[in-house]
Amino acid sequence: MEKILKELDDANIELSKSLWVIRSCITVYRIIGLNASKIQKGKGFFGFLQDQQIDLIAVGFSRVFEQEKGFRLNSIPSIFRFIEENKLNPMNPQAVSDYLTQRQVEKGESWIVDLQAVLKNQYQKHQHELLRIKEARDTQIAHSQAGVPKKDLPSVAVFEDLLELACGFHDFVNSAFVNTHSHPISTDTQVQTSLVNLLRQIGISDVITEFQD
Repeated sequence: MEKILKELDDANIELSKSLWVIRSCITVYRIIGLNASKIQKGKGFFGFLQDQQIDLIAVGFSRVFEQEKGFRLNSIPSIFRFIEENKLNPMNPQAVSDYLTQRQVEKGESWIVDLQAVLKNQYQKHQHELLRIKEARDTQIAHSQAGVPKKDLPSVAVFEDLLELACGFHDFVNSAFVNTHSHPISTDTQVQTSLVNLLRQIGISDVITEFQD
């Protein structure tokens, strides 16, 4: 059992790395976009940098939500399948209850069935956006498919929602099975702070970091 839990922990750590990259890319894309009109030095560099973030976000989400195809992945569906197949019981049952309650799911006869229902519902809710991301990754980012029109990707707001969903699952696995606290990926400001400082150094004193209401 210790070996199985170690495998689960390792997969969840790799998932967290993908989520942190997505978090950082969304931050870079948003801040450069919000301050584009003020950037006078290095316009070409910052424009190039912003464009690259979209591709990285699409690749990141494709990785995070990817279904297994004959081998294990460090993705949400694969991690759930690993928990299910190994019949893992949570070290912290309260974490399971909290996760289900936060998602307005009434506790049934089996927590694993309840969890399966949550993940299925979340996928169905965001199915259109996830398919758009996957199609863009498959036809124009990871591959350059001839004759295929460019796919429009979801908005930054949708990316943020998908990230919150994925971080919630990552936190759940840590709390329920590994009994540890997750790094606060959703609120991590390391990259934001560095980019804001850089923009200030090139002469932008009033850097905008969030969309205005």
